[in-house]
Amino acid sequence: METWTQVPNFDDENAKVRTKEHRASGAEITEVVYGAVDPEGNPTVPEKFYEDDYDDGHGTWTGIRLGDIYQMLTWKKPKSEGGGEEAGEDHRKAVLAEIEKTIREKRALVDAAFDNLKNDVGGSEAFAAIKEKWDQIKSFGVPKEISLDQRFSRAVEKNAQRIRRLESYAKNKLAKEELIKKAQEVADAGQWKVGSVKMKELMDSWKKLGFAGPEVNDQVWEAFQAARQTFYDRQRAWYEELDKKHAEAKEKKKAIIEEAKEVTTDTEEWNKTSEKLDQLFARWKEAGSAGRSDDDKLWSRFQEVRKGFYERRSAWFDERNARWAESAETKKSLIDEAREILESNDFSRAVSDRMKAMSQDWKAAGSAGHETDEGLWKKFREIQDAFWAGKRIDTENRHALWRERMDVVIQNKRRQIADLIAQNKKLRRQADYSTSQEQIDQVYTWMDENDEKVKTLENDIEDIQKRLDEDN
Repeated sequence: METWTQVPNFDDENAKVRTKEHRASGAEITEVVYGAVDPEGNPTVPEKFYEDDYDDGHGTWTGIRLGDIYQMLTWKKPKSEGGGEEAGEDHRKAVLAEIEKTIREKRALVDAAFDNLKNDVGGSEAFAAIKEKWDQIKSFGVPKEISLDQRFSRAVEKNAQRIRRLESYAKNKLAKEELIKKAQEVADAGQWKVGSVKMKELMDSWKKLGFAGPEVNDQVWEAFQAARQTFYDRQRAWYEELDKKHAEAKEKKKAIIEEAKEVTTDTEEWNKTSEKLDQLFARWKEAGSAGRSDDDKLWSRFQEVRKGFYERRSAWFDERNARWAESAETKKSLIDEAREILESNDFSRAVSDRMKAMSQDWKAAGSAGHETDEGLWKKFREIQDAFWAGKRIDTENRHALWRERMDVVIQNKRRQIADLIAQNKKLRRQADYSTSQEQIDQVYTWMDENDEKVKTLENDIEDIQKRLDEDN
């Protein structure tokens, strides 16, 4: 089909143009009359424009506007050009019929689309079929077609909203079903204190979720509530039983306190009394909890009796432990100093002399107790060995030595970490069997110090490994 970018005047200044609306499409149909001549054969204005039987030899061109172009409908040339017909009435009818058919098809699809949205006939799948048909229809760009395009676009957006809404329903349904599952797991776990927190968190999460759809929203809510109610029913029964156990434990612990008073009064039999207190303590633990409030009060009374005995017994141990602690601190300082020297990678004469002198300082520090001495000496010796090994390698190949020394340091630190962990296990056993609260506190202080050293060693390893990686 021949198209024109503008209405032609065929280079005839006398040409006349008139327009009318094509009712079915709302498009503008333009008719151009040109090439008229008077009886003498001179170009003239077609005065009898509206009289079809007036013969001035003019030609006629008609076209329909399709957006930015004109589709030719008919074209009969003037007599001066032979009077031939480029496109006749059949062509006009065919073009208009195709446009009208497109409009009818689109109107039917628009109606079907909105009927689908209103009555949910076939859902989004059916709408997709409608959209597929729509995309296959040729567009002409006429006004009524454009109006239908706009309506269909609104339908497409409404369908997209429907899809998003249904997806939201499905997503919320799955999320709520997951919360139901978690609530059932909490109800079955039997962890009542933690469970209460989790149940609150689950409820908070539930409130943040949206609607799950008209058919299932009430169902999932009832299932969620049922799981929560099961938890709270079991929790209430558990606490009722716990109250009974607390009352029984309270009476047992009162009796233990009285017996402890009896065996510790006016006695100097430290070993025998310690064994008896250990037995009472074992019975105390077996008695179970009397509830936090009563437990704290009863424990305070029991500890008061034990403390009076252990204070008398522990005077000698306190003095000895003070000496050991001082020695241990001195040796830890030497270890830290040696570690700093080792990690400085400085093998100068002054530093080497200091490392030698530190061995004498170590001996001068005295004993810190067999187990503590053993662990500290092992760490000190490993650092010293690593230093002297590093010094030897540094003499041969300074760069290669550095990397190897770092590897040694890492391994040493890992062994130190293992030793600290092992030492803490021993200290923990020592605390379990200790009868002096002050000694127990001291042991836990050492354990905390060891934990800090483990962290420091791990950070040291990470820093050294980073330096090795950067050296690659």
